[in-house]
This record gives sequence, C-alpha cells and structure tokens, in this order.
Amino acid sequence: MGGPGIIDGQPHTETDNFQKCSFKIKDIEYYSAENYFQAQKATNPQDHDRVRQSGCGADVWMAGSGIKLRPDWESVKVQVMYEGNKAKFDQNPNYAEQLKNSKGRVTFAVSSPFWNKWNGLIMERIRAEIRQNGKEDEETAKEIKAKMDKYKEEN
Repeated sequence: MGGPGIIDGQPHTETDNFQKCSFKIKDIEYYSAENYFQAQKATNPQDHDRVRQSGCGADVWMAGSGIKLRPDWESVKVQVMYEGNKAKFDQNPNYAEQLKNSKGRVTFAVSSPFWNKWNGLIMERIRAEIRQNGKEDEETAKEIKAKMDKYKEEN
C-alpha cells in the first residue's frame, strides 16, 4: 500500500504514491502516481480507463489488482512507477519544491519490502534530477537509473 516516505525522521506526504494530485502523460490525466501505475498494468484501453477513473487511493489499487497484467509488467513496473512520479513532480511545483529541499535518505516502511526499497530509490533519483546540485546529484541519478535498467534487464 501507500504511505509517505520518511526523510530525516519526518514524513514527507509529497512522496506518497497515493497522494491526490493531477498530472498528464500523453494528454491523459491521472490523479496520483499510483493511479498512473495501476492503469499502466492494463492490456486494453477499456481496463486502462476503468482503472484510471477509479480514483487515487485504495480504490485504484483494488481496480488495478483485478485486471489482466500486460506481459512485460514485471520488467517495466519500476520504470512505470518512476514515470508516474516524475510527471507528478514535474507538473506539481509545490511537491517538487518540498522534495528538492529535503536532505537525507528516503525510506518507506508501509509497503512490501520490494516497493519500500524501490520507492525510496525512485524518490532519491527524482530529487537529484530536480535539484541538479552538482556532481553528487548527477551521480546519484545516474547510479539509480543504472539499478533500474539492471532490474528491467533481469526481469
């Protein structure tokens, strides 16, 4: 499930995949990063639209859990979560500013071990890309992208 990431001991609601917000990808409006993620599982436009229109919280999670998964889902799911969150932060400057100004490791503890790990890495990559504060951010983004690419290759 969702929940905010913890940065320097404080919850950061902007990192929550279930956080209600609006953004567009390919001219389609989504209502949270989770909404985008769950809709991308679909193998047909009808399931995609039904899931997308189900909301942004537990309802979208349930809707996405009940559809046939696209055949490459296991290999692309980390990238899809990144894409949804990247669009969320790119199109919601207040969230981007909050993440940009945070420091320290981003940790999650409310989801599965798999998503606790990947959500933290995704947020750290996006923060480095937003911040663009020199070599350290460049290296962080590059290293996490390489981990994501490796995951895709291996799955």
